[in-house]
Amino acid sequence: MKMKSSLLTFWVVLGIAGASLIYYSNQKSEQTVPVHLPKTVSVDIGHGRNMELVLINPGSFTMGSSLTTGEGDEAPEHKVTITRPFYLGKYEVIQEQWEELMETNPSKFKGDKRPVDSASWDDSQLFLNKLQEKTGRKFTLPTEARWEFAARAGTSTPWHFGNNESSLGDYAWFQENSNNGTHPAGQKKPNAWGLYDMYGNVQEWCNDWYAAAYPQGDVVNPQGPPSGESRVMRGGAWGDDHTMVRSAYRNASGTDAKTPGIGVRVVMEID
Repeated sequence: MKMKSSLLTFWVVLGIAGASLIYYSNQKSEQTVPVHLPKTVSVDIGHGRNMELVLINPGSFTMGSSLTTGEGDEAPEHKVTITRPFYLGKYEVIQEQWEELMETNPSKFKGDKRPVDSASWDDSQLFLNKLQEKTGRKFTLPTEARWEFAARAGTSTPWHFGNNESSLGDYAWFQENSNNGTHPAGQKKPNAWGLYDMYGNVQEWCNDWYAAAYPQGDVVNPQGPPSGESRVMRGGAWGDDHTMVRSAYRNASGTDAKTPGIGVRVVMEID
């Protein structure tokens, strides 16, 4: 069971803010049917609490990194195509959202607007089930490929803002600026697609089982291996240094793992 070494091993009513014209069909490799979708949506989960999501359009990107610029499990670099649009949480799931549905709060670092932490992958599945029951919409965790596609926001550099880690503090809460804890969601700059805290604050569970190497060759809508011992986490956390707070960086742990550096970001599927 993989868990990389870091400090943390010890510790979404529909609102239209513009429309996007995209093309897709039920065929995996075709994108032919024009559909108008709002760029952002706000989903009422009860008592005036909303979950905001951002439309991620289909596209292709180079996933992973080379052995010279990243870690071994980030290779090989390979072309990934995402053929269908989806909505991704503008922010990590925050504690008041979690409490609204789960009636509990596992977080070490308490605060309504802070991301929920100490939530296991198994816990996230219970949350998603309750979210679906409440809203009548389909929610899931992002696949690892969807997560990286959204984090990169059209870029191929180690960070979505470029090659130099000196700007990381403008976008992320990590080891150098977090004061050893989480912070309210959305205080740092978003990436070019309007997503906040894709780096740092808390690591985010993905749906995939972890595999120590990517498949060779181009892939379409990858789902990860069919089984495994650990689930993937992405984005790094408040206690990680800049090398672990990158678009391609991968971590993983067992589905019952709960540490103050692990949280959740959701996907809302589009029928």
